[in-house]
Amino acid sequence: MNIKQFISDLTQLTTSQNKLVGKQVLNLAFAESTMDDTRALASQGAREGLVVIADHQSKGRGRFNREWLTTAGQDVTISILFKPSLNKLHMLNMVASLAIQKTIYEITKEKAEIKWPNDVLVKGKKVSGILIETVMSNANEVDFAVVGIGLNVNLDLAEMDMIKDSATSISLIKGSITDKYEVLSILLNMIDKHYQLLQQGIDLCIEWSSNLSTIGAQVKVSNGKNIILGYAVGVDSVGNLIIETNEEKITVSSGDVTLI
Repeated sequence: MNIKQFISDLTQLTTSQNKLVGKQVLNLAFAESTMDDTRALASQGAREGLVVIADHQSKGRGRFNREWLTTAGQDVTISILFKPSLNKLHMLNMVASLAIQKTIYEITKEKAEIKWPNDVLVKGKKVSGILIETVMSNANEVDFAVVGIGLNVNLDLAEMDMIKDSATSISLIKGSITDKYEVLSILLNMIDKHYQLLQQGIDLCIEWSSNLSTIGAQVKVSNGKNIILGYAVGVDSVGNLIIETNEEKITVSSGDVTLI
């Protein structure tokens, strides 16, 4: 497969009405990782709202450094630079996941669910994942955060045995091939709108938590060597998951969740 054939045309991207996210876009036919490229640009003084797109990544990653698989030129793999205040940092995940959910609904009319903390699923299959990496000068100041999003648009699952039973894509949900740039334009618009709400002081946690499929389910949470079994009964004010076991309630800030 010749990656050069997937050089993108940004004229197809509609973000001119966005206030911040997508006003500046770097489009790459190939990257090892858009996360790494965005971090490097941020360290050089890039403006907030910068979006780095890659048609193909050789080292795309998700949470816990897992490989993120895509079909070159057909899926959305982006990283976005944010510079939020510390008290709003926890809501970047909410901005991204709500925007992804609404993008999927606008295109497919199918309601996606958010699996805590940051996967988006349709009918139990993963269509999108989010990775957030933060750089801080000290405990009280955020230098910048990079939000990476992988969204399966026309993912060819026939070539991916590892995920063919657990993943889906917008084209599979919709039943037809979908224009990646239409998806990307809507997604960036949704992210921009939700980030503006965040900057205006709107608490997104209520809306986000109401869309979590994890709440009310029996779960296993793995975090390193620690495993917690119980029922997910809610989230706290910053989005941490509250697990009720036979003995106590435990607040979990991160981990890999499996529904039992």
